[in-house]
Amino acid sequence: CCCKKLQTMAYQSISVDNHDDDNEAGRHPNNNGGHRLPIPTNQHRLKMSIGYSVIVVLVLITCDWARLRLLSNNDTSSSAVVQEDETSPDSSLIESIITSSSESTKNLPPLPTGVNIASWLSLEDWLFVGTKGAVEVASPDDATAAACLPPLHLDSSTGPRWNSETDLLAGLADHYRTLEEEEGDEEGKTLGGYPNDKKQSLGEWGKAIKAIHAFRSSYFDFDRELQIMSDLGIKYVRVPVSWCWTDHDPSKLVTKNDDDDSLVYMKDEDVMEMYTCKDPFYDDVRWPAIPRNFVQMFLRSCAKHGIGATLDIHTYPGGSSIGTFSGVWPRYSRFWTHGDVPATDNTKPDVGRALLKDFIGWIESLAVDDPVAFQGVRAIGPMNEPAHLAGLYNGKEPIRTDRETFLPPLPPDMAQKYLSELNEGLDSQPLLTQVPDGHHLRVFLWLRDAIDVFRQSKLPSLGKEIHVNVHESVFPADVLPKQEHKSDYGLNTASMQVFGAWWRASTTTEERSKWAVLDIHHYMAWGDECTGAVEGFPTGRYACSDKETKAQVLGKCATWSQVYRSALEKECGEGLRLASAEFSASTHHSVRHACNDLPTLEMMLESQVNAAKNADVELFWWSYKMPYGGAFRSAWSLKHLLYLMGVLPQPDEEGFHCGDHIPPLGEPRDGSM
Repeated sequence: CCCKKLQTMAYQSISVDNHDDDNEAGRHPNNNGGHRLPIPTNQHRLKMSIGYSVIVVLVLITCDWARLRLLSNNDTSSSAVVQEDETSPDSSLIESIITSSSESTKNLPPLPTGVNIASWLSLEDWLFVGTKGAVEVASPDDATAAACLPPLHLDSSTGPRWNSETDLLAGLADHYRTLEEEEGDEEGKTLGGYPNDKKQSLGEWGKAIKAIHAFRSSYFDFDRELQIMSDLGIKYVRVPVSWCWTDHDPSKLVTKNDDDDSLVYMKDEDVMEMYTCKDPFYDDVRWPAIPRNFVQMFLRSCAKHGIGATLDIHTYPGGSSIGTFSGVWPRYSRFWTHGDVPATDNTKPDVGRALLKDFIGWIESLAVDDPVAFQGVRAIGPMNEPAHLAGLYNGKEPIRTDRETFLPPLPPDMAQKYLSELNEGLDSQPLLTQVPDGHHLRVFLWLRDAIDVFRQSKLPSLGKEIHVNVHESVFPADVLPKQEHKSDYGLNTASMQVFGAWWRASTTTEERSKWAVLDIHHYMAWGDECTGAVEGFPTGRYACSDKETKAQVLGKCATWSQVYRSALEKECGEGLRLASAEFSASTHHSVRHACNDLPTLEMMLESQVNAAKNADVELFWWSYKMPYGGAFRSAWSLKHLLYLMGVLPQPDEEGFHCGDHIPPLGEPRDGSM
């Protein structure tokens, strides 16, 4: 209304200049006892009119600017504006998300067709370091990096620092148990007026599960964020998940008594039975279960927005790799040493293979039980980065010698039998690579069986895919074919040759062209050949400010995707489908050394995406968001990078702090659970 009035006034002020001024004196009678007001001349009136017009025009511009800002604001407070067009509330969502003009979609940078929703249903510590804790992507053995899990765990006053998902669950339970012991049975009032009497609340395990589910249910706004992805041209999401699932709904931890409306709190023994999984290889480890109904809601939203989801099993009991992403860290990996059957002991239950078979069976069941959710499923990933780092952490120099390898070799007879199957008929084909002997055969055998379980299911005939991930670090360098030219892992074709030889023996030509996708992750943040650092050589191959050297290095290193395709086609022939389901714009694994200037980040994004498109390698960015990742966000959060590039209007942030809050004296505790 204000703007409309100003428009009218502006038109009136402009029209003043057209008035006839010849009889101006007759239009201004003397009303001041003989003191006549000065009669403005034409020149004076013109100056006043022009000045007034300029002021009004500036106000109009300000109004229009404010109106455009309101329309581009993606906060929920703009719902009144959005509702002006109630016929299609979602059709123009991109206009409220992308800040540039109507040409915005044409000005988007090259983007991958896929993104990871990382550390949502399978947690990794470095995405929760807060604004002051970011250092290394791979946390050192003696570091506990994660400081929060918002919204209920924000800092040391609300829970522990943590290494991995199981470490967090146990730490939260211990935190709540300690609070109960400090408070005893006295009924004290806390924030929100909720009782802290343990007789009138959940136990420590119930509170811990509630805290984790509060994060899961608030972290990702299904409809809104999937719509943003769709508008950006993203077609696929990869969702890392753990092996631990439940059919129970965590919202039922607290219910009402039908008789008197009093609250009924689930007992801890029931919580542990229904909402956690006991690790079969560690007596003292429990995993927080993922509710199937919750994931089905997500999959239905994916179907609604035309986005295909890959559910990737990131963790297994005992940990299938080492590091904080294993789920059991700081404990060492036991999956391959304790649970890989039949390779170890036929008398033991084959936990890993049984879990995968059950998981595939559940996905199959959705075709009948929840067809819309089934439509949202694109693929499954049987295991993420199997035995990652086994080639380095093998009890030998140069990494460490104080522990035996967590990936033991297959029994000799089994290894020779499997090698014969893999290399059958290759003696007469010298141009093809033979799979070498080594500890990696244990991983290859497990993945072969995973492909076979998928092959025998209904999923291939129902249009679903399996994305099989392998990682170069499973090999010690001495088992790989020799290279003519030395290069680091990124451009090293030796490991790709071996993967290609195994892939050729494990799948058919038709399967490789339809539903079997090979996935090799690739980051430039590791390896001497492609890294960049703020201080330059020798920390990185180039300094962030050295435009010429940086362009040369990135131009070469971005060709990785073509090296990948060429090596695999040499072994498997043309027509196979390839992916790299994890990549980022990070130039160094240490955020303090990595380039965070926008020109370098843009170059990292665009060079990799363009090269992969030319090589027909499907990319997935890691990660779509990481609002609690502090300094990592610039190079690792696509959402934050697009904000820095001016594409999205808001940074990748949430309303909660993470780890850097010092509670003032007397700050009330949240006893709402």
